[in-house]
Amino acid sequence: MSYKPAEALRKLNLIFYHGIDLSTIKPIFVSRMPRHKVTGAAHKATIKSARCLNNDIVICKTSLQNLKLDKEGEIANYYAPESDTILYNALKERLRAYDNKPAKAFAEPFYKPKADGTPGPLVKKVKVYEKSTLNVAVQQNTAVADNDSMVRVDVFHIKGHGYYLVPIYIADTLKKELPNKAIVAYKPYADWPVMDDSNFIFSLYPNDLIKFEHKNSVKFAKVNKESSLAETFSSKSEFVYYKTSNITTGAIGIITNDNTYVVKGLGVKRLSNLEKYQVDVLGNYTKVKKEIRRSFR
Repeated sequence: MSYKPAEALRKLNLIFYHGIDLSTIKPIFVSRMPRHKVTGAAHKATIKSARCLNNDIVICKTSLQNLKLDKEGEIANYYAPESDTILYNALKERLRAYDNKPAKAFAEPFYKPKADGTPGPLVKKVKVYEKSTLNVAVQQNTAVADNDSMVRVDVFHIKGHGYYLVPIYIADTLKKELPNKAIVAYKPYADWPVMDDSNFIFSLYPNDLIKFEHKNSVKFAKVNKESSLAETFSSKSEFVYYKTSNITTGAIGIITNDNTYVVKGLGVKRLSNLEKYQVDVLGNYTKVKKEIRRSFR
């Protein structure tokens, strides 16, 4: 299938009314703005303490409205409750009083009670611990910034081995050098191979136009389940927009030009060819040649 269903219908109409040869028609693509903006976890307000960094566990401060009681009736992931039992117990009681609904429980300012029961200092945030992966050390290794948002994915190609993806997170923008370890499906980060910049071909940001060629066939599923379009269609080669990458599976998420069909997990190791394109404001597209890998500093 060379074009998406809606696009194919438009071309058939052109043929019917004007007698145009389908093979001479070049598809027009919606011009979308690739998302290059870097915002999120690398912001100073979300840099976490590393003094208790151990086995990917980090300490950070969170708003009271993010607190929740677990099945045992304790505040989930609360750090060192024994260090201030008066505060901890008061927070638990407030959550219980509002049926474990933190947004309602802490809609009004919360003051830490004094030993005599009178209101003490205002409390807005408390320390919690959490499991975090692929942290990046910052501030002379005294803190870490969580990789909770992927800025882009850098695509490498090694002849005889295929395509590799190196995820670039917001936290990586704080580093002097870009990461070079490429995703291996269902393997821990320690087992990911290191890429050489000589094999870099281009970076992909959300909404970049790409063209893939698959060794077999890729099944697309329709976005709107209520639409009258066919549930699926399959294709070995398509122009699509890149959306996301999955570091667990090593696959990318893509969507068709008209937003009607998606593939949530397109494994790049099964691709025989992958190209990136630029789209101008009129919808015309041109192939991107090999890029220079750019850092953020």
